[in-house]
Amino acid sequence: MAYPGCPTLLSLTVRNLRNLRRLSLELEADPRLVVLTGANGAGKTTILEAIYLLARGRTFRGRKAGPLTTDGEARTFIEGRFRDGFGAGEVLITFEWTNQGSERKVNGVSLAGRPPGENPLGVKLVGENPQTLLEGPPRLRRALLDWNVFHVEHQIGRLRRDLGRVLLQRNAALRKGRAGDSAWDQIFIDLANQITSKRHTFVDAWRRHFQALCREFPFLEGCDLVLNRGWPPERSLPEALTLARAAEAQRGQTLAGPHRADLMILRDQVPARLSRGQAKVAVALLQLAAEQVHLGRGLDASLWLLDDLDAELDAGTARRLSDLFDDSPSQRLATRPGTSADIPLAVTPRGLAMFHVEHGSLRSPSPAGARPAPFAL
Repeated sequence: MAYPGCPTLLSLTVRNLRNLRRLSLELEADPRLVVLTGANGAGKTTILEAIYLLARGRTFRGRKAGPLTTDGEARTFIEGRFRDGFGAGEVLITFEWTNQGSERKVNGVSLAGRPPGENPLGVKLVGENPQTLLEGPPRLRRALLDWNVFHVEHQIGRLRRDLGRVLLQRNAALRKGRAGDSAWDQIFIDLANQITSKRHTFVDAWRRHFQALCREFPFLEGCDLVLNRGWPPERSLPEALTLARAAEAQRGQTLAGPHRADLMILRDQVPARLSRGQAKVAVALLQLAAEQVHLGRGLDASLWLLDDLDAELDAGTARRLSDLFDDSPSQRLATRPGTSADIPLAVTPRGLAMFHVEHGSLRSPSPAGARPAPFAL
């Protein structure tokens, strides 16, 4: 069953992506939940990565994952066929990478040079290491924030690029000893205020949805989503720049502004201390809350890519999180460790398809009679 505004994966072809040399996935009856089982290193996460590459044109995995293209090969090719959620028909998206670069096409037309706002497919990811997002450098959280803001405020992309150019000029002036030269200050302040205003508007709505979702999980009681705009809340940006002038001259860089913003989950005004499992739930709720904001603004739903989401969660927490994802109209593609035969039957999700991944290949269907656990990823 197709849901209005919800794109649906119909088929996926992958050639030479990491350990996936030749893989084809065909789906029938528009399943809402696609479960990929298999051992660690079998290629489950790489299938999610293939869909992410179709949607974003880049990977979500770091350098530790190694080269994108299979050893000994010169070309990676991915093709995904999707049904438009509004019934307009099917969309064919391809991604190709060679040592000359990468290219995405939609129905044979290149996306090169087109703004991200024309992206034909939205995805939201909950990866296997969510603590990296919560405890890693602020730039990771800024990227998450601004990508979500961009969906409702496309201008933030241009504003960020303009801010980056102005920062280069301002920092160059600082390194040349012109700390008191305000030639770039007013342009910088104007851009900073525009970016910060758009961020605050989105976070205000995001925060309300996040807080409502947190009520389902006692260990997140009292947690709040807070935007640190990049300079002290009690001061204007011109005041912050004036106070930082001596330190900026010494270090040769701009020390206050939206380029230093951070998105934080706080409890009692300090960063919440969360276990790995609790952090995974928090990141999942952040993504669910962002999706609610986007849907409320009339945007299409996103495909969910969920990587071993129930790992390190107790049964009760897994059930509560499962119920929240069940409320989403979107299609979900989710990985599970082990074989499907290891997964006990509890509640059979609606529209289920299961595949077992082994040594970069698919077995379809999974062993007869197997069903996923109640946590519907």
